[in-house]
Amino acid sequence: MIINLSLQMNRWNKIILLFSFLFASGFLFSQNERLIIGRTTGKLDVKKNLEVRTFGFSNSLSGQVTLPGSCIDVMEGDNISIDLWNISQGNPISLYCKEMEFVQHNDAKEVMKKKEAIHHMEHGFYSFVAKKPGTYLYYSPENYPFNRQAGMFGIIIIRPKEKDSLFVKPLSETLWCSYEIDTKWHTDVIMGAEYDDLKPIVLPVYEPNYFLINGKMVMKIEGLQSLESKKEAVFLRLVNSGLYLHEILFPSSTKLQLVSGNATSIIALSKGYKVQLYPGECIELLTFLENVDQREHIVYHFIDSISKKMYHKANIPVFY
Repeated sequence: MIINLSLQMNRWNKIILLFSFLFASGFLFSQNERLIIGRTTGKLDVKKNLEVRTFGFSNSLSGQVTLPGSCIDVMEGDNISIDLWNISQGNPISLYCKEMEFVQHNDAKEVMKKKEAIHHMEHGFYSFVAKKPGTYLYYSPENYPFNRQAGMFGIIIIRPKEKDSLFVKPLSETLWCSYEIDTKWHTDVIMGAEYDDLKPIVLPVYEPNYFLINGKMVMKIEGLQSLESKKEAVFLRLVNSGLYLHEILFPSSTKLQLVSGNATSIIALSKGYKVQLYPGECIELLTFLENVDQREHIVYHFIDSISKKMYHKANIPVFY
């Protein structure tokens, strides 16, 4: 009986080890796979008593649409596979990123010579190699700029391999994704309209009336860094997912170090720095605020790129 019990225990141990191996292998295999669900049923509470319908990306059927949508956070060198499931009735979608190549595959995992939009209740399969560390904007380019302005955009973060990192890893990391909303584009009539290449959606003139960062009104952003941690550098990711030029003015005594992005976006002023981000642009900065007065503000300007008219100005406290 003791021998039989011992044999039984050995069998269970082997089963547990096999299960653990299969579970671990499945986890390791799946960590470079992403599910992105495109949907047209999002809701954004812009302010008290004002809920705006949005499109968007989520990573589960139960997940709520957020702006920005699903974040793809990977390491340099990773090979990423994406399953894009479109549950947006009447609104074909696909994935696009200006700075990297999304390769589209068919159901047999073969590379498609011609990319196609994904229709309602269909799956599209994409892959890309995370070649260059940085922060990137991806979005659905169909019926541009409507899908993006409606909320179908997200962020890709490619982190450098630790041994290749050129700077000391900061304690604080912040993403500010700024954009505008024109509520005339977010009515049920327009958002419920079926779209195809032969029948584009007719849109009103773009005149945004709300200006946001990470789904909040800019004025509700409490600050960039805690006052107690002002001696620590902040790793700041700035993304312009809107359709206007976004100018970010940093106060005097701020020190900025470019990590990734266009160096010409940073303009030195007599008092501080100005960062200019055109639609779709991203930049990564190490921000040093140790010598900044605690009463200072970071100023956001939302500017029509064509007319150069400034439509909105907002002050964000540097510290909270």
